[in-house]
Amino acid sequence: MNFKTTYFNKLIVIILFGVSLNTLSENISLDGVISDDEWKEASIFDLEYEVMPSRNTPAGLKTTAYVKFDEKYLYIAIKAYGDPKKIRATLKNRDQTWNEDYVALMADPFRDGRYGVLIGVNALGVQLDEKHISSAGPDDSWDILFQSATAFQDDGYSAELIIPFAELQLPDTEVQKWKMGFIRKSYEAGIQTVFASFKNLPAEQCYACQADEEILLGSPEKIYRNYLYPYIFLNQNGDRPVKDFKLQNPDYEIGITGLYDLSKSSSIEYTINPDFSQVESDVPMIMANQTFAMSYPEKRTFFLEGSELLKSDTQTVYTRSITNPLGAIKYINQGENNTVYLLQATDTDSPYLAAGQYRSYKGNAGKSKVTIGRLKRNLGNKSYVGLIATNRDYQVGGSGSVVEFDSLINLMDDYILDLNYARSDTQEGDNNFIDTDDTFAGRTYAMDGESFSGTAKNFRLRWAVDQANAGIRFSDVSPTYRAHVGFVSRNDYKYRNYWYGRTFRSQGTIRQINFRLNNRNRLNSKNEKTLEFYEFQIDLETNFNFTGTIEWQHKPGEKFNGIQYGEQRDIEVRGQYHPSESFFTSFEIEKGESIAYRIDNPEIGDSTEYNLFNVFRFSDQFKVSLGHRYSELKNKLTGEEFYAGEINRFEIDYQIDGALSTRTIIEKNDFSDDYFLEALIQWKPNPYTIFYAGGTQFYKEPNPFSDNIRLETSQIYLKFQYFYNPNQ
Repeated sequence: MNFKTTYFNKLIVIILFGVSLNTLSENISLDGVISDDEWKEASIFDLEYEVMPSRNTPAGLKTTAYVKFDEKYLYIAIKAYGDPKKIRATLKNRDQTWNEDYVALMADPFRDGRYGVLIGVNALGVQLDEKHISSAGPDDSWDILFQSATAFQDDGYSAELIIPFAELQLPDTEVQKWKMGFIRKSYEAGIQTVFASFKNLPAEQCYACQADEEILLGSPEKIYRNYLYPYIFLNQNGDRPVKDFKLQNPDYEIGITGLYDLSKSSSIEYTINPDFSQVESDVPMIMANQTFAMSYPEKRTFFLEGSELLKSDTQTVYTRSITNPLGAIKYINQGENNTVYLLQATDTDSPYLAAGQYRSYKGNAGKSKVTIGRLKRNLGNKSYVGLIATNRDYQVGGSGSVVEFDSLINLMDDYILDLNYARSDTQEGDNNFIDTDDTFAGRTYAMDGESFSGTAKNFRLRWAVDQANAGIRFSDVSPTYRAHVGFVSRNDYKYRNYWYGRTFRSQGTIRQINFRLNNRNRLNSKNEKTLEFYEFQIDLETNFNFTGTIEWQHKPGEKFNGIQYGEQRDIEVRGQYHPSESFFTSFEIEKGESIAYRIDNPEIGDSTEYNLFNVFRFSDQFKVSLGHRYSELKNKLTGEEFYAGEINRFEIDYQIDGALSTRTIIEKNDFSDDYFLEALIQWKPNPYTIFYAGGTQFYKEPNPFSDNIRLETSQIYLKFQYFYNPNQ
């Protein structure tokens, strides 16, 4: 393990922030070393609790955090005591080191649980930041600009962080008063262990919101962000339309994105001709037996700020449905009690998703204007009520809108109630871009000028205490409901879901074991049962870094396309083993029965799936990953394959430092019958300055009796996006 902070990274910090590393504060030198002179007047926090895998027991390792501030910056130092030889830390891209040793600040600036933030570093200084809310999991796509350094000592390691107040939306008050805490992840005990300065409450979903120490941070100077990041994107495509491979003329795009703070708590973000091409390709999904559209996580910078505000159980907003905008503008305001989000965009390539009972219908509607509005009223106790409104007007004719009421109420510490009610209104155009004769509720999926409305409802009540959890959920989506800016791939159903879980903890070989029972029933809008489902799951966590899951599923009956099918059984085994930072392996094996949904006459077949993934790390910078996924479904009587295939993926990553990296991926996909090759070099010293150059190629075997492969499509690309801050 390389414990040195590179000169290159220090130089980048100087360039970006325009200050010397030794003059950031009168007393503090950003070198990762905590000296008495630097931190003698700091507020001190001890991380007293182990919160995982034990819950709120005394911490087995000592960790101390220090806090100072001035008018511009929040200064954090954390000393993590332990054996340096047992520390796991490698060089990776930002937000990729969650399964290593790290330390972090947890803060709730508004003190009302609307959201919490985590800002930290792993033991080698790789930065981590994410936003936490009660209605969804942590979001590590949230990024801010801050400085950090780490250093190793004989008794552990230490970290120093310098966080500009200007990077955070803050209460619009003269004096800042936050809730604050700290966490540390360690593997010294032979198991992933988390220590914290605050207790972990079982029913609380917002991890960072649990920070409970209130601290005054003075009156920060009003320095508002005024960011610009213009870009240029160059690319050249080629394909093989018939026989000969042909390269097209090189092409380029230029555009600009910016962010401007109107106050401490409000901002405007805008973009003109943005480049939303993805550097990181989405992990391929096996769709051979899937009849519904699949969603992917948002990774595009413009949509990340405020994305937590748009999350709801009905998926009313899915920003990746805005695929290729000419321009967009976004406004966010975090008021004392109310939060407001507004977005307006013009999309040139609008996907159209029409949900059905048994499948999704997709088309391309061309150009459209998109509007999204969000209002949340914070009620305290980490509760809220809110409204979401979306509208999409299609240039070819037609429109779609949704209005949703949603709420999350924390009751008596142990209960959480979620309520959602959404109404959609759809006006179809006459330009048909969905090729089907299928119908729903007396209407056609074809674009033929029909108009209709639909509703989506959700009720969920959760209960959690230290050793147990339970819940009920009722969801109803009518056959005429559509979310034109969201992601609703199935409708015409009523779900009734009940679950109960029990947790046992110990200090032995098995540190934690969970049992979970789940029952789900699905009915259609006519109250006809279309699915009955039972599940029993066991999860265990050991003291030798192995975690495993066994899951049994039983479907007594299922209806598909109006036909009633008999029982289906399934068992799945999953495991992860991470004995050291040099090796990681995971596996998933599933065996059972499933309906072959995509054949002409669907029937129940025997299904087999397995997924193997291994990572070999040869140094802090260099790793090799191997992935193998296989899926098949066979006729129960004849053994004939309805489908069978595998995806093999080989990846080489070399991380030169925290900003500069290279990656090569080779993938063979039986389901798309091609080979995929991707090579990339990327320099990303902060979330907004990006340079990358690379290429993607797809190869096929034109002759099934030949071992030769040939290039079918190719793209070579280069992008440079520069972060400019006029305030510097």
